[in-house]
Amino acid sequence: MEADAEGDGVKIRSATIDGFGKLSGITLDLDADAVILEGPNEAGKSTVLGFVRTMLYGFATRANMPERQEPVYGGRHGGRLALVSERHGDLVLERYAASAGGKPVLRGRRGDEPEILEQRELERLLLGGLTGKVYRQLFAVGLSELRDLGAVQGEELGRFLYHAGMADGRRLAEAERAIREAMDKLYKPRGTTQPMNRRIAELERIERDLRALPDPVARYNEASEALERTEAELRALDARLPELAALRGEAARALNMRAKWLRLRELDARRAALPDPGRLTADAETKWRMWAAERDRLERERLRLEAALREARAERERLVIRGDLLGLEPEIERLLQSAEAMRALEQSCADWRAERRLEEERMNALLASAGTGWTAERLRGFAAGVAERDRIRAFRAELGEAEREAARCAEAERQIGEQEREAAAEVAAAEAAAGAESVRDEADDPFVPKTADALLRAWEHFEDACRAWEMEALRVMGEQRARSTRTASRQGDAGGSGAAAALAAALGAAGFAAAYAGAHAAGLDGAAAWAAGAVGAGLAALAAPPLVRRGIGRGRAGGPQAGEALAAARQAAAYGQRAADALGALLKRPREAAEPFAPPAHGALPGEAQLAAAAAVRSRLQRAVQARLDALRERGLAAERALEHARRLERIRALRAERRAAAAAAAARLDALRTSWRSWLESCGLPGGLSPEAALETLDRLEMASGHLAVMDRLDAKLSEAAGRLRAHRAAVRELCVADDAAARLADDDPAAALELLRAAIRREAEAAAAAAALEARVKELDLQLRETNALLAGHADTARAWFEAAGAADEQAYERLLADAREARQLDEERIRIEVELASGLSEEDRERMESLLERHDEDALRGLAERTAEACRTAEEERARLLELRGRLSETLERLLAEDVRRPLLNEREAVMAQLADEAERFAELAVMQALIRRTRETFERERQPAVLRRASAYAEALTNGRYVRIAAPFGRSSIELESAEDGRIIDAAFLSRGTAEQIYLAIRLALADEVETEEPLPMLLDDLFVNFDDARLDAAAGLLTRIVRERRRQLIFLTCHAHTAERLAGRMPFAKRLRLG
Repeated sequence: MEADAEGDGVKIRSATIDGFGKLSGITLDLDADAVILEGPNEAGKSTVLGFVRTMLYGFATRANMPERQEPVYGGRHGGRLALVSERHGDLVLERYAASAGGKPVLRGRRGDEPEILEQRELERLLLGGLTGKVYRQLFAVGLSELRDLGAVQGEELGRFLYHAGMADGRRLAEAERAIREAMDKLYKPRGTTQPMNRRIAELERIERDLRALPDPVARYNEASEALERTEAELRALDARLPELAALRGEAARALNMRAKWLRLRELDARRAALPDPGRLTADAETKWRMWAAERDRLERERLRLEAALREARAERERLVIRGDLLGLEPEIERLLQSAEAMRALEQSCADWRAERRLEEERMNALLASAGTGWTAERLRGFAAGVAERDRIRAFRAELGEAEREAARCAEAERQIGEQEREAAAEVAAAEAAAGAESVRDEADDPFVPKTADALLRAWEHFEDACRAWEMEALRVMGEQRARSTRTASRQGDAGGSGAAAALAAALGAAGFAAAYAGAHAAGLDGAAAWAAGAVGAGLAALAAPPLVRRGIGRGRAGGPQAGEALAAARQAAAYGQRAADALGALLKRPREAAEPFAPPAHGALPGEAQLAAAAAVRSRLQRAVQARLDALRERGLAAERALEHARRLERIRALRAERRAAAAAAAARLDALRTSWRSWLESCGLPGGLSPEAALETLDRLEMASGHLAVMDRLDAKLSEAAGRLRAHRAAVRELCVADDAAARLADDDPAAALELLRAAIRREAEAAAAAAALEARVKELDLQLRETNALLAGHADTARAWFEAAGAADEQAYERLLADAREARQLDEERIRIEVELASGLSEEDRERMESLLERHDEDALRGLAERTAEACRTAEEERARLLELRGRLSETLERLLAEDVRRPLLNEREAVMAQLADEAERFAELAVMQALIRRTRETFERERQPAVLRRASAYAEALTNGRYVRIAAPFGRSSIELESAEDGRIIDAAFLSRGTAEQIYLAIRLALADEVETEEPLPMLLDDLFVNFDDARLDAAAGLLTRIVRERRRQLIFLTCHAHTAERLAGRMPFAKRLRLG
């Protein structure tokens, strides 16, 4: 549907996704003010959101693959967006990961010529200079971004929420933070490193040390004598311990080695009982094992060779060779080669006959489909011309173009009709809304001025008068308090701390008044003047302690004169009258609002209660004026919208008349072309009802039938030639197969099988002859191997007899007994050597002799008893030594503590010095606390009376989303948090304590307000990804109504993605103009 883009900002007409995540090769039609994109989970809705972000701000890096979304099912990574802009018209934005380095390519500003842009240039042209982070948080929002409150508290967006309206707000926050840091540097309740904390810890330590010092008179000599006795006992015990340890070690080693010592004695006895091994060499046993293994191997080989020789001779005797068939083999091979060709030729003949039948059937079918009266003879004389085909194609192109043109004109006329009906409905709705707004404003207007400019001038005049009255009252009050403070300070130094606090408060108020008045006189606005007043209050309070210490009370004495007080009261009354006069020019009924500015009775000065009442009146009037200004602006916007809708309706009606005339002309041209086509068909002898496609199809079928007829003629020639070759081959096979009966019987029926049978018989005879020759060679080889094996066995026996004679053995059994005795003697010697090494390991010759003596003189029980006794004696001595060492330490500590009696006086002096320092630091801490209280009071007053425009808009959105449950959103000065005011009781609630659904509604309201604030000339499209999952029915309906209002009033395109059918239905019900699309 064609849409008028004038005044509608940037819109997305369509999105073509070539390859992005799970989506590839799809195009989404988004050409509407509102689009509802619905589908089940994993259908690709969030992928569409990520695709739009990527097209506008680029691909994520490979380190962030979930955001990069490389194609899963193929396709070129990227795509394009069709856009329409009020300033640039129709545009196409392309971006591909593998093209132009992933940079955006823009078409439309210079015709079809592509422009490769840098990202900053694209943001400047189409996106109002917004960065990708801001766009993601405000215009392409999912649940994860909605719940991320920290995103709107950063440097880019936080400036719209915090410090807004206060020019020096950051300096005031820094001053408050500096005071708080100075207090924390002095003292913290649980701190350890602060000066006051250190002083308190030093006092506690000094008290503990004083309490720990005993009276040392009687115990010093006793402790000294006990220490000397203990040291003497330790020296004697240290001399005995090495001897006891050595005895314990010898007894334990002897007990552990007794079993091995007994085994050594047993080995000596067994070695002595063995006979002499005789004249055996050291390697005799190894050689004998090798000789026996070789003898056994030769015996097995001899038996194997004898059995193999018998089998080979028997098999050769069974073979009978027939030599009459072996000469036929060359002729057989030649005929077999031709037999394969003949078999293939027979198969080809069958295939050709089947192919001929198939070609004939196809030709007959094509002739029948081409029309009646077509035969093979008629087809041979028919030829389709190229000129006729070209003429048919020309007719087809002209008819197709005419039909498409007629359809396009009809569809365009229909769409323009729909636009006309929608535009008429919008004109009626806009006129009704403008009329209702005007009637409601006249009934509820409490102000005298009727235009926004006049109302703003009247309010500024009143605000200037009110501020002048407040400054005068604050100045007079500050001077009065300063005089009272100076009078009190002359009463002595006893009240020094109280005077400092009172003077700091008075100077803070006077500093606020002076700074505020100076800033206002310099031409600064109200917010800047208030900030200057707050800084002046802090600086004046900082100057209070030095003034107290210098003795400010020593100045001039005396109180204020009665004449001065009366003049000050008259001056304040004059300022109050100016404020009341300004109210008369602002309000229709100003009497109630002017009461706080009336002078007090009996010429008294204005008090704090009267100042608070005036501040409340000004705050209430400020909210009413702001609301009235908003209403006047809304009424002007409604009138402008109604006029714009009327102009658009006129343009659409003129365009519809043009489209209706174009549709009639296209239909007439189509009828003329159809008449000309029917005449040409009749001249060619074809049915007049054929379409161009049907005529081309008829010619194609006749041409295909001619091809089938030519194939049939070629197949008939091939079949005749193949029959002659097959007859000659069968005669040659019958002549050759006479040598074998079985082959001769098959020669006529199956020549190829007969030849195979004859060749098999010849091959069997050839194989039998070859086997016989191989067996004869095998027999000769086995006989030679058997003779060689017998010779080896005889030589092996001669070697063994030589060994027997050298060792003095009569036979093989005697020789093996000699070998066994020698092996046992060698094993006993090896074990004896190992045990002797273990017994002597780590011992000197003297130690070995004592060990041998212990083993000779004691049995096992005696050795165990000796080891236990020596171990117990050593353990007892070590326990006694530990006891004496502990006693010596206690006695030494007692002597040192008794000697410490001399430090009592220095500890007392140190305690007095610490207490003096602590008193000075406590006085400084009290002064800082007073300053902090003054600045906090100033800040709270500013927060009550000044609120940023973005928070006012967010408050209106939040009130609509929560159905009036919360009426105001606040961002406390100096803190990164969000607070809400309840409509029921006015309580202030931190957003962190709200339910998930309510918190999401508040965050949505803030983002909508921020989107309005940061937006430039053209509204940007907004994409919301299923943000209402935690909304109940009532607030879901409120959210749908708010989005509908934003789309209509701010002309912003909205694309909402959801997987919930009820959400889509609710939005569609509130937005009848929305387009619904479905994925999956």
